[in-house]
Amino acid sequence: MQARIRNTGILEHLLLVALLAVVAASFVHYQVLWRWDYLLYDAQLSLWTRDVSDDIVIIAIDDESLNQIGRWPWPRSTHARLINQLERESPGVIGLDIIFSEPDPNNPLSDVLLSRAIRSSGKVVLPVFMTQESNNAYPIEALPLPEFTGSAAALGHVHIDVSDDGIARRVYLKEGIGEPHWLHYSLALLSVTDRAVELVPEQPVSDQQLAYSPMQWSREYPFLIPYAGPPGHVRQIGYAQVLAGEYPQNLFKDKIVLIGTTAEGLGDALPTPLSGNGGNMPGIEIIANVTDAILNNLRITELHKPWLLLLTAVLVSLPLLVYPLLNPAHTLLVLLGIVFSTLLAVASVLWLLGIWIPLSTTLLFQVLSYPLWSWRRLVLAVRHINAELSQLAARQNELSVFKDRNIANEIEFISQLIPINGWVLQGEAGSTLMRKGTEPADIPGQLSPDYWTIDGAGYWSDIHYKDKRFRLGLNIAPDTAISDEEMRLLNSLINSGVRPATVEPAYLEDVLKAKIRQVQAVGSEYEALRRIIDDSLSGMADGMLICNSRGHVMLSNRRAGWYLFGDDNAVIDGEAFTKVLEHVHLREGVGWKHLLQRVLFSQERVLAQAQHEAGRDLMVEISPIRITGDVFDGFVVNLSDISMLKASERKRNEVLNFISHDLRSPLSSMLAMIELAKNKTSIDDIAIMLDKLDRNTQKTLHLAEQFLQLSRANADEHLNFYDIDFNSVVLNAIDQIWALSSKMQVSIDHEFDRDELWTHAEPDLLERAILNLLSNAIKHSKSGTVVNVTVRLIENEINCCIIDHGTGISSQDLPHLFEMFRRTQDGGVTRKRGIGLGLAFVDAVARRHSGQVDVQSELGEGSVFCLRIPHVEPIEPVLNTS
Repeated sequence: MQARIRNTGILEHLLLVALLAVVAASFVHYQVLWRWDYLLYDAQLSLWTRDVSDDIVIIAIDDESLNQIGRWPWPRSTHARLINQLERESPGVIGLDIIFSEPDPNNPLSDVLLSRAIRSSGKVVLPVFMTQESNNAYPIEALPLPEFTGSAAALGHVHIDVSDDGIARRVYLKEGIGEPHWLHYSLALLSVTDRAVELVPEQPVSDQQLAYSPMQWSREYPFLIPYAGPPGHVRQIGYAQVLAGEYPQNLFKDKIVLIGTTAEGLGDALPTPLSGNGGNMPGIEIIANVTDAILNNLRITELHKPWLLLLTAVLVSLPLLVYPLLNPAHTLLVLLGIVFSTLLAVASVLWLLGIWIPLSTTLLFQVLSYPLWSWRRLVLAVRHINAELSQLAARQNELSVFKDRNIANEIEFISQLIPINGWVLQGEAGSTLMRKGTEPADIPGQLSPDYWTIDGAGYWSDIHYKDKRFRLGLNIAPDTAISDEEMRLLNSLINSGVRPATVEPAYLEDVLKAKIRQVQAVGSEYEALRRIIDDSLSGMADGMLICNSRGHVMLSNRRAGWYLFGDDNAVIDGEAFTKVLEHVHLREGVGWKHLLQRVLFSQERVLAQAQHEAGRDLMVEISPIRITGDVFDGFVVNLSDISMLKASERKRNEVLNFISHDLRSPLSSMLAMIELAKNKTSIDDIAIMLDKLDRNTQKTLHLAEQFLQLSRANADEHLNFYDIDFNSVVLNAIDQIWALSSKMQVSIDHEFDRDELWTHAEPDLLERAILNLLSNAIKHSKSGTVVNVTVRLIENEINCCIIDHGTGISSQDLPHLFEMFRRTQDGGVTRKRGIGLGLAFVDAVARRHSGQVDVQSELGEGSVFCLRIPHVEPIEPVLNTS
């Protein structure tokens, strides 16, 4: 299903790319957006300003010249004077852009003077233009007067092509009636100078072999004008100023001199791409820009249409081809980058190569590609959602945690926790659907659908059961105190976790919203299932790791974090299996490699014992597991803490060793001595045997007593605690140990910071613990030394410290000092050997009294044992007044 949707999406995407490219190409072919093309062209051209060649000078018939010379038109003799004035400067060519198609009616002599000046100069170029007597008349060529035509060095047409939007952007290099034969005025000017250039025009608009009509004005070789700047950018000097000789010497020497009108309202001023706020540009200045461009071999060529169509299709297709490779969040930014890059690239081609690429269609369809792509992506997403929803709907009942209710089973379970004497489920019409036990009283009236209505022993509420509305009544004894938690449990009967009923969408509801709501409903069920799984895993007593076949931990629970790292919040998911178990070592020489091979290759379930470096004993169970979508099975690791079991096992072994060795040895000796005593006849020998039997018997009884006391301290049985004076317990222990201290010649000194220190304790165990500490201190002290006993109250805690100056304890033995059957090493110092039960007993007594035992010792320097238990003020006895 998903593969078919994916293939369909790819095909539709390619069709969308092709369709967009074809439509864009048709827009270019029919020039649908020509106005926007020109606007972008003008914007690019406005950034391409430059200086006009110094070889071009305009003599402007400006407003100041009109003020000095007089109203226009001026006598033609005035123009003759100007030409004669210029000839003194030896200009390269003179372009007299003034129409002389009719004789001067007021002064015929002026025509003669002008004709002589033109002939004498031999460098004057005159304009030719097309005219029509009426809109329907045929065009005619308007030439200068024959005497002017014969005297001029060259003639050239001065037509400037104006686009439909009124902007002058191009000229045609050849025009004329019938076959185009008049060069543009700029080419005519350059043909007169010695610097004439060979023009290589672009492909003509019409075919050269076209049959020209003698009744039609024809144009060929369009030339986009690369304007150098806004109006006034070309160097100008006033007509009157030149006529008066007010200019620098050699200003016009070998220059291209253009004479034309610039006064406002007098000439053929036109708007240009660079006009801006500078107003229209006079025709003479447009001719100057064309002349400068040809002179410097600057030209703008429009990209030929076949290449333009291909480039447009490629640039329009580019965003759509890139979108599938991107993160949807970055698509818009990438589109903006493509649009900006396209603008920059096209502008660079214009500025550097002089090639104009119409761009508006490309930009429009690049921008349109984003909503079209988003639309197709949304369609594909909805299609995918529909397919997924169909599959989810088929599996929803199997995976849903919201199963069909059985109200009878629910109430039966709750009855084990809350005394429900009976219940009834009624329909809205009062019919009884189910009942059990003693029914509650009649329904009290209006019921709440979210809360219980309580009337004496009756608890009533409206509930939804099997997509219908019912009334549930419970009979609970009126004297039953219902706690808040029990009421929450009863409320679960009303607001149970049931699957919400499917709501049909409204007639005009957004289809996408309906799909989103459907996805949310299914997602809520999966989320509930996921929470149950997570809570179940978190609540497991054992640690669990689910790994794929490459050894990555895919899922774990909190207990695994505690077992492996001592932290419930340790991050394990995503880590390598070898890393999370690097501190766990298998017992009995078994390696992880062998276990994993059996699991992954033989599909076996294996068990092994391991120990963490922190000291935890673990039972490791590894089983194969099938992981959907993976080519190889993974495995699940179950970790169980068996530290207590191992500790019990070790204690059992220690007890068995104690019984088999420490108790068995003196008993065996006693039996041997009894056998020897049977053969003795001397009273002295028998007395010696009896003395040895007495010592072994006392030793055995002492061992048994110690073991019994330790068992009592560690037992779970109840002990009777009393309010006692701790100082009295210490004094009793000192009195009992006096005989041993006298024998060992070790004195005992005690110091109490208070007269009475009360606590809640079992006096016999507490006294025995202090006695053991005193006994150890005396046995390991040298003769003539003192054992100090201090009792102080520190932060509501009784601290009883017993300080000796004996042999001390090595640092290696200190961590294990309170373990059963643990004997300290001599470390080169003579020590009294025991069986290792005395200090274990002291530690057990301290723990039973919510306290602890601390020890500080240095080998050869003595030891300090401090028993700390809580200080409790005594409770005043209650007097019996009966």
